[in-house]
Amino acid sequence: MSSYLSALGPAPFTTAEARAVGITKRELRALVGAGHLRRVLRGVYVDAAVPDALVVRAAAVAKAVPPGVAACLRTAAWLWGVDALAMGAHREIPPVDVMAPSSSASPRRVGCAGRTGPLPDSDVVELMGVLVTTPARTAADLLRLLRRPDALASLDAMLRETGVSKQAVAEVLARFARQRGVVQARQLLNLADGRSESPQESRTRLRCVDAGFPCPEPQIEVFDSCGVLLARLDMGYRRLLRAIEFDGDVAHRTPSQLLHDQRRRAGVEREGWRLVVVTSEQVLSKGLTFEHAVAELLEREPRLTRDHPRYGGWDRRVPGGL
Repeated sequence: MSSYLSALGPAPFTTAEARAVGITKRELRALVGAGHLRRVLRGVYVDAAVPDALVVRAAAVAKAVPPGVAACLRTAAWLWGVDALAMGAHREIPPVDVMAPSSSASPRRVGCAGRTGPLPDSDVVELMGVLVTTPARTAADLLRLLRRPDALASLDAMLRETGVSKQAVAEVLARFARQRGVVQARQLLNLADGRSESPQESRTRLRCVDAGFPCPEPQIEVFDSCGVLLARLDMGYRRLLRAIEFDGDVAHRTPSQLLHDQRRRAGVEREGWRLVVVTSEQVLSKGLTFEHAVAELLEREPRLTRDHPRYGGWDRRVPGGL
């Protein structure tokens, strides 16, 4: 088996290329399970010892994308360094998203999700030999076609990782007036903030808005009376000295890490701040535990909007979306 893998080399390879050197699909699955191979995309693999780098990602996409079409949506975001997978979708690798101009036939290839749409030259660049939608076009498409919580999380990450501006995204959206998902996209663009450091922090901010609370500011720095930085709070309301801390991985933290968090939060509270700690279960639930906690913190009642998870707003798909 090692001789077969040597023949394939360190570059990404397809299932068909593996079959050509005598490796069956069953053996591929076994090699992935044993940690010798890594599945990069559907039907594309690479030696597990090869680091996850842009050049590797681009080479993998080049194996999957049909000639003359561009990687778009989630695949384009991945090439730009952003994970745009939906909540709970990390157990499986989605198909490669590709787009051809409206005048062309929809791309068809196993492992690809093909679509057509307006695709001017200004919306496409070549990245490591692969045609891919620009960060602004990628962000605009994700805003329009993903579900609300995933769309905001993806845009926050695009702003953070690629440096694309909200103005550039707005200019792309202006070309999609009256098309599907544009109303959602414009609303979420106003809420987007590249300071958010994780998808769940983005979703927590959106939950506040959908519950009728003001949108919290992300990553607030708190200093003591001597000007020493005490903490960077996940999000909050600076004028009110109120903050929301997101704890998504308590079960995986060491006792010393938990103690550090406790001391950090105690120091912030000594400076007059009030904090509430929320979890992934509360943020993603259709129950109202999250709203009760934030309402007590802000001393104001929630007013749920139609986009709130309780009314299915976070499950609602845009027609033709992902």
